[in-house]
Amino acid sequence: MLFTDKEIPENTINAVNSAVRLGRLPCSILLSGGSSALREKCALELASAVLCTQTDEANHEPCMRCSACLRVRAGLHPDVFKIVPEDGKKLLSVKTVRESCLARLSSSPTEGLGKVFVFPDCDDMQAVVQNALLKSVEEPPEDTMFIFCCDGREGLLTTVISRLTEYPLGDTLSSKSRKNDEKVNETAEKIAFALCDEDEFGVMLTCAPMNKNRKMMASVAERLILIIRDAMAEGSGAPPLSGSDMAAYSLSRSYKISSLLKIKEVLDKIITESSFNANENLLISRFSSLTAPILKERL
Repeated sequence: MLFTDKEIPENTINAVNSAVRLGRLPCSILLSGGSSALREKCALELASAVLCTQTDEANHEPCMRCSACLRVRAGLHPDVFKIVPEDGKKLLSVKTVRESCLARLSSSPTEGLGKVFVFPDCDDMQAVVQNALLKSVEEPPEDTMFIFCCDGREGLLTTVISRLTEYPLGDTLSSKSRKNDEKVNETAEKIAFALCDEDEFGVMLTCAPMNKNRKMMASVAERLILIIRDAMAEGSGAPPLSGSDMAAYSLSRSYKISSLLKIKEVLDKIITESSFNANENLLISRFSSLTAPILKERL
């Protein structure tokens, strides 16, 4: 049985072991919350489920005793790749991801039945790095598993999270992370309401919390896209995605779907440009100037 640590939620333990018994472990996994040591331990247990040479044929569980399992736990198995920043660097680079991960996707496993790529610290992973991994995470080779580990989800792009199966290992947000997440939601909602007021200056004013915070800018833009999607789906019976019902309702009563799509296209540009280290103040001005003509399309 995997994930036996007492602090792991029962729902997570049941979900993981059910997937193992059925031979249906996801290929792209997110381990969130808990301590970094617990996340790494669980990541290696999942790797053992892929690489064990003495797997129980009845329930697909790894034996945890064979040479492969022991080397996985010791960090010595040649088909488990721990993707971390280069020596002396704090952040993972696109270059490292391409050389240590993407370049290996097409190669055969060294000795096991698959390859496992573990990203032990994704809380500060840059958007440009996440985008470089996006296609591979969405459609990984059959012999490949991706495991992303993070304290809280707010550092990951919505587009990445949507392609991962999450197994929470404990509290997924620290008090600081919760405050940051609340600030992102609050800022996104204020911008949405400002867009409803046909007020270009008001839009710029509500963007002020993102000044000198490029990471927050991308997160706010992602949240706004969810609000816009809810606005476009208003009245269709589709479940909301953003949790900002009033903001979505106001947008749906202020703009046609064609105009909302234009705003979404602007946000996509902002997300892309923020990933290339564009100046925050210039991005805020660009967002305001690009949305100004759309404000005049209000119903």
